[in-house]
Amino acid sequence: MNDFVLQVSVVMPSYNEEKFIAKAIDSLVDDYFLKNCELIIVDGMSSDGTRRIVQSFIKKVFRIRLLENKHKIQAYGLNLGISEAKGEIIVRADAHCFYPPRYIKKCVELLERTGASNVGGIMLPQGTTMDQKAIALALRHPVGVGDAKWRLGNFNGYVDTVYLGTFWKKLFDEIGLYDTNCETNQDAELNLRILKAGKKIHLDSSLKVIYFPRESLKKLAVQYFKYGRGRCYTALKHRKITSLRQVAPVGLVVGLFLSIILSFFWPLFLLFPFSYLLTLFFTSLLSWPKQSIPLKQKLLTGLAFGIMHTCWGIGFLSRLTFKKNN
Repeated sequence: MNDFVLQVSVVMPSYNEEKFIAKAIDSLVDDYFLKNCELIIVDGMSSDGTRRIVQSFIKKVFRIRLLENKHKIQAYGLNLGISEAKGEIIVRADAHCFYPPRYIKKCVELLERTGASNVGGIMLPQGTTMDQKAIALALRHPVGVGDAKWRLGNFNGYVDTVYLGTFWKKLFDEIGLYDTNCETNQDAELNLRILKAGKKIHLDSSLKVIYFPRESLKKLAVQYFKYGRGRCYTALKHRKITSLRQVAPVGLVVGLFLSIILSFFWPLFLLFPFSYLLTLFFTSLLSWPKQSIPLKQKLLTGLAFGIMHTCWGIGFLSRLTFKKNN
């Protein structure tokens, strides 16, 4: 690394994160941060104690700023933070996470060493309650997330996307900021523009960011419905499907729907939904043989698989059907 000290801006959007934001900030603020970085927290008008917690950190730590995102959409918050950033490098952070030691320093070094336009690590989901632990298992399994390398954590090299991301600030002058039409999926849409511009994205799976998933299966369903809508917007905007994992849930939902309708005329069509449920059941039951996981948690993981698949597919189809409503 050069002797010249790089100035880094960490941009963290937040909304109602009083349970997690203190841990997120604590895990980012180290000696490297204190010498080289600023933290810009862009809050989407939280109604809980998030802002109070951030203010308490501002009193203790130099170069932490709190901005207001009145639009409440994450892409607006990211753009505001980047526009206000003083650093040459932007580290995109999330208030719902816990970061490994020297995370910022490692990201900066990776950005310099690889010459990529975006670098980052993997998401490592962890839970505390039974439901959250089951969701965390689903988010780390190929049946739940397909071949997404930034979720599976078994790859180092050039990829189509990473978790969160670290960028040279000048990149946004070249390809534009986050798309504010994306209520979700704004990271993947930005990464697609990076690749279309002929630039590279690099994943280092040793950078493991702990992520706390939704606390309930109901909240997971809402999240994945929105994810599906966001991915559909990106696919329509760029006229491109980048992987099979993006279309598989759509095909599944269409297949399940048609099978149930056709079963009224020929009951054998029910074999398809029955086989799907059986696959989820045995996958959740037989996975993780070396781990001591309660049976209930495994069964909930199977249910989480189904929720992720179907809600994502329904969300995609709803956005495809009603294009005017993002």
